[in-house]
Amino acid sequence: MVADSEQIEIPGSTGAAVPVAAGQALRLVNTHGSQVVDTWALSRSDRNEYLSVEHTRRLNETLCPVAGDRLWSNRRQPMLRLEEDSFGGPHDTLVAACDRWTYASLGCPPDHASCQGNFARALAGLGIEFGRAPNPVNLWMNVPVQGDRVTLGSPLSRPGDHVLLRALTDVVMVFSACPMDLLPVNGPDMRPKSVHYSILDAGAP
Repeated sequence: MVADSEQIEIPGSTGAAVPVAAGQALRLVNTHGSQVVDTWALSRSDRNEYLSVEHTRRLNETLCPVAGDRLWSNRRQPMLRLEEDSFGGPHDTLVAACDRWTYASLGCPPDHASCQGNFARALAGLGIEFGRAPNPVNLWMNVPVQGDRVTLGSPLSRPGDHVLLRALTDVVMVFSACPMDLLPVNGPDMRPKSVHYSILDAGAP
């Protein structure tokens, strides 16, 4: 069990898988203020149930989750609640996680890190195989939508912005500090940066 005050680093371009019990919360901090974090949740009782952005958009009737919203599974069950969001701006639910094909199309070598690869490696560290990553919630990713046009914008988040995600059931949360270093989705310097998280006991603010 991680103490409430202890922050654990997720280095830029890497991932982490974190078991979180029902009632506990995870505080994720955008330490440097410009890092996108691809975010997933899997049920610990049934690995066929996972956080679904498609169902979350439908059940919340909005494109982007805001503080107070629940995040829903592919079986239309609430998995997480976004209790706090110091940013208050949009978190993307439209863009798929980057993968090895993304970077191949941009001329990168086959060993370039990707969010899908980070998802698989993080879960493998817990002895879990899940196959291809579901579509994530892209925390702090700026994806303006105008009419039927979807674009990638520069980050709007600030150093120290955080979200607090409360588990409504036993889950494994998975994070990828997005390794994109060819487009300015992680800031104009195009340099992936670390983020930090901590676990709070049930009922802790």
